[in-house]
This record gives sequence, C-alpha cells and structure tokens, in this order.
Amino acid sequence: MGAPPDLLAQTEPVQQAFGHLVKEGYVILDRVLPPATVAQLEIALEIALEAALVDLTGTPDDRFRIGTLRYALPIALSGPFADPIVYANPAVTAIARVALDRSVILQGFGAEMALPGGAPQHIDRDGRLLFDADLSPLLPAHALTCRLAVGAAHSVAIWPGSHRWKVRNEEAPPEVIDVPPGSVALFDSRLLSGATANRSDKPHYLLQAAYARRWFRDSTQGLRLAAARLEVGRDFLATVAPDDRGLFAHLRNAS
Repeated sequence: MGAPPDLLAQTEPVQQAFGHLVKEGYVILDRVLPPATVAQLEIALEIALEAALVDLTGTPDDRFRIGTLRYALPIALSGPFADPIVYANPAVTAIARVALDRSVILQGFGAEMALPGGAPQHIDRDGRLLFDADLSPLLPAHALTCRLAVGAAHSVAIWPGSHRWKVRNEEAPPEVIDVPPGSVALFDSRLLSGATANRSDKPHYLLQAAYARRWFRDSTQGLRLAAARLEVGRDFLATVAPDDRGLFAHLRNAS
C-alpha cells in the first residue's frame, strides 16, 4: 500500500484484479482502508448527509432522492475525505490506471444513504454507453465506479459480464455481493447493478468515487450516482501529492 500506483500496477495482484474486472465487469478489493479511517468516515458521512438532506421540519430533502428512502449528494474533499488514502487509494488508482490509462482523472466523489426500509435500487448502469449497443461492449472501459462500504456491508445485485452484453438479458439471474466496511467494489460503468434493500433498523452509508479517462465527460451520471461532480476546497489542490496530481488534471484551471 505504500508503493506508488505506477509500481503497484506492475504487481501480480493488480494484474489479476484487472483481469477479473475486464472479464466480469467488477472486482472487490478487501480491506483497503484501516478501521480507524473507516470509523472517521462514518461519523463524517452521518454529519454531512443529515445536514444536507434533512430540512428544518426533519423531512429529507427530495432534491437528493434517488429512490424510495434513498438519497445521494456530492461530498467535498475536505476533512477526513481529503485523506489521500480515501480519494487516491493506491490499490484503487493502480487498477484504474491499468484499466483506463495513466491519465485517469477523479471525475466525481459523493455518498449515498439508504434509510431503514429503503427499497432496492433500479437495475441500471452507472454511466451511459459511448456508442450503440453493438459497438460499446467491444471497447475497453472508459469509466469506473468505486463503491466504499462505510459502517455496514454494502449489498448489491450485479450481472457479471453484462458490460459486454449487446442485448440485455432480463432472465439472467443476478449475483448478490456483499462489500464489507473498509473494502471497495470497482465496477466498469457499463455493468448492470443495483443496491439491495436496507432491511436493517439503521441507515446504510456508501462512499462513491467515479474515475474516468481524461477526455470523458458524462453529464447524465449524476442522475444515477452521488458522484455527480467534484467539489474541492480553495487550497486543496496545493496539498495533493505529486503522484496523485494527475487525478485532478481537469481542474488545474479552476479557481
């Protein structure tokens, strides 16, 4: 974990993870964050989400609703979210650089909250296809979604290999995967997926990041993901390590 992403990209575990991502459309990376960091993120997410989503009457703001008892919003890279192990995790960025290329950017960063009783998500892709259904499945990935479970395990239904489907198979059975806290699931943005229902008595929190090829822009992605845009503080870019600055190459002209 202490090695630069370019060195990690050459290791056998990263190459194996990349192979699974190419074939199945996803890969799970276990325990990429230490428990202390996960605990800090859970507290910060609870504060940020409740402050943004709940109005003076105690009713969640429907502007952020993405489903039944499900809400999402961008999260600024500040406080514990500005820790490079979170937004530029070496294991995640190493795989992203192999899958997308060395000029990969962090396109968006955000969070979701599923309240108790939250319904399953609608099955869909995390991002739009570049071209028609005949050509797009033949192309390499152009964007990845990173889902980090915080507090409780993130349970999601996926259709392995669906990023390569030319015709959607409604009869294909899904596979349900559980992502433990501190672990991440990396998805090809073309993969069909949907979070399962929250049947617990506590809110479930999920931190998300969208990585993409530098030239790619997807204004529709925010309709599906919390990572609709990237919010950084005025002095944030000055704190970014040289190895991670490429993630923000598209923001260099921003004030």
